[in-house]
Amino acid sequence: MGPMTDLPTQFLPWDGLYNLRDLGGYSTTDGRITRSGILFRSEAFFRLSAESREDLFQSLHLTTIIDLRSQQERQDQGFVETSDGQRLLHLPLLDVSLGSDLDRAQPDYLAKVYRAILISQPHSLREAISTIVNPDNWPLLFHCAAGKDRTGIVAMLTLSLAHVSNDLIAADYALTEHALRGVLASNDPELDPVSWRDLPQSVIGSTPATALATLEFIDENYGSVGDYLVEIGLDRGDLERFKYAFTAPERPR
Repeated sequence: MGPMTDLPTQFLPWDGLYNLRDLGGYSTTDGRITRSGILFRSEAFFRLSAESREDLFQSLHLTTIIDLRSQQERQDQGFVETSDGQRLLHLPLLDVSLGSDLDRAQPDYLAKVYRAILISQPHSLREAISTIVNPDNWPLLFHCAAGKDRTGIVAMLTLSLAHVSNDLIAADYALTEHALRGVLASNDPELDPVSWRDLPQSVIGSTPATALATLEFIDENYGSVGDYLVEIGLDRGDLERFKYAFTAPERPR
């Protein structure tokens, strides 16, 4: 494992990874706190050797890995290999860097794409969240290519279910912009196989406003994140049980 840095506490330092994070440590709106060592988010592992990747999975005691990349990305960037007792799910979501009918130069491009994903790709989101909320699958890590967009959406939904405030969820989302500075500042092409440098800021950015707009869209059109997930097929009781399994009473400071 790499040396400790001055990155925010949610970041877990590991040589070859810039955006590996623990979703634990967030206060909720009802006086609880998300538990550490349970759910992790990351970018893809194409910078890691097979040995380093296995060491990472063992260090986090992972039971389940969810890969949100497309099949083409997996072929280009490398497949994830798991050990005995580890479950791998491939649940592809739209890669926002590939473009769409929307103007990628517009500042609200990402928010619009995220809305499109929520509307048009409920199957992968349903399977991802149903896997995440089941304690039998913990510890669990989910990732895409950069750990920003598809991973960001899944993290938004997950943290909202735990009753983390929208402002904190937006702050978690915005941490990726901090993480990608290391990639964008590097001259090593192996760190940039998906050509992030060639994309406009409206695509590679991760501002709190994008996350807030996404959460507001859900609230305005479905009522809440929980209501959205029930509409796409999840059980409300499972979602409520997840909240209490993933959080603990926060100790007075």
